[in-house]
Amino acid sequence: MVKTKKIYLFWIFLFTSILVLIFSQMFVKLEADTEVSQSVTTSDAPHLWVISDNHFYADELFEDSEKFRQFEATSVGKDIRYTSQVLTAFVKKALKEKPDGIVLTGDTTLNGEKQSLEQMTEIFKPLKAAGIPVFAIPGNHDIYNGWARKFTNQQQITTHQISPGDFRLAFSDGYNLSHSEDKHSLSYAVDLENYRLLFLDSNIYADRFSKTEPITSGEFKEKTLEWIESTLKEAKVLKKTPILFMHHNLLAHNEKVTKGFVLNNATRVLSLVKQYQVPLAVTGHIHLQNIMQSRDNPNFYEITSSSFSTAGNQIGHLQLLNNQMKYEVEAFDPREYFDSLALENPDLKEYPSYLEEKYRQVGKDLATNILVQSDIENADKLADMVGEVNLRYFTGNNQLTEAEKDQIRNDPNYAILKKSVPQLWQSIEHSIEDTNIPNNRSITIDLP
Repeated sequence: MVKTKKIYLFWIFLFTSILVLIFSQMFVKLEADTEVSQSVTTSDAPHLWVISDNHFYADELFEDSEKFRQFEATSVGKDIRYTSQVLTAFVKKALKEKPDGIVLTGDTTLNGEKQSLEQMTEIFKPLKAAGIPVFAIPGNHDIYNGWARKFTNQQQITTHQISPGDFRLAFSDGYNLSHSEDKHSLSYAVDLENYRLLFLDSNIYADRFSKTEPITSGEFKEKTLEWIESTLKEAKVLKKTPILFMHHNLLAHNEKVTKGFVLNNATRVLSLVKQYQVPLAVTGHIHLQNIMQSRDNPNFYEITSSSFSTAGNQIGHLQLLNNQMKYEVEAFDPREYFDSLALENPDLKEYPSYLEEKYRQVGKDLATNILVQSDIENADKLADMVGEVNLRYFTGNNQLTEAEKDQIRNDPNYAILKKSVPQLWQSIEHSIEDTNIPNNRSITIDLP
């Protein structure tokens, strides 16, 4: 009996040992697999592409009806008709050029339609297969937006809205690769070589299906601010350079357009920026291509991106080197990646010009409304001037020579505006005389 018991215990011990060995090997493999999945890139000079405010609108929500055209007329220069063709072309370009990652700084969808998020996820699938991660944060239009609409049978009807869980699942790359996540928002942090990238959710949105318009302004919750500080503090200990990516702005890129665009508690965040030596924030929301140096903290810069769905379809190229960061914006022409059927469409055949004219028209319409009320002669010519300036300003193409500035200021129409419609004149003057950083399309930032 004793002998039988010893044999029984021996077999239990042997079986248990084998199980331990198997599970330990499985754990080692799992840990190794996790390590591989947590590696964003093997490049020692990572190259990120940045787009913002692409306002993607799913094909199944679109109907070329009178209701849709009325809606389209309120889009402020955005293309909401051909977003799937352009985003597909963007993905083809990325597969060809292979950036180390793609960053979306909010307003990924037009008005938070769940179908838009789902189709965008499908378009992005080849990126995942190619090992190109997408790091996304929501904008004020993305989560529980009461404006989510579908056009069908000549009518405009409500459609399913994006929840925080939907967003996190659709853009899982960043969360899966994250070093840390904030429990109180959709914010997360990713370590990339000598850098720590903080992707910050600065939006104010409902906690359930909404019937109201999106809230334009943004702010960080107290708990999120605590998480941001702890993440920056750890980055400082690890000697990693932090970069902030968020939807709302920390600096006033246009002093006349600050309410709802500059973060409500920007002052508190800027104090953390200074304390933890953050050199750069990359933001969107204002649809303006602009680079600004902080006047209070000259070691800090903020880049705002123009809307990807407006003139230029602009892509920011951010290269992270050991001792400096390089940024340059590219005007993307998607026609190279359109198929022959798409190019039969006259809008797509001349797509860059099509988009530019849409944006010019925004400035022209704004000016015309003001000029008609002022009963000024040559209103059409004046409106054309404002439209051209508006296009140049928002695409960041306002680095003018002194001769070009003189040509504008010597135009008789400029003098008429200055005398009769000072608010329009001030807008033009502001756009041609950038007193901060004149070059809004490229910068090299040296690191200490």
